[in-house]
Amino acid sequence: MAQDNKWDLSDAGTDLNEVFEAAKEDGPQLVFDGEGVFTVSYSARGKKGSAKEFLTSGGPDDT
Repeated sequence: MAQDNKWDLSDAGTDLNEVFEAAKEDGPQLVFDGEGVFTVSYSARGKKGSAKEFLTSGGPDDT
């Protein structure tokens, strides 16, 4: 049931890489499991690492 950004869990479960690639290229993907919906989205990492590293690295005056 892969229509636009909608997937049935049985279809998505066979090839999660396809769902991940679609999220990366086309935006958030919705995966329905009969009880609810999962939203799969992609966010690129910054050039300087994770948000945790950024927030714990100190400010410009902390040299």
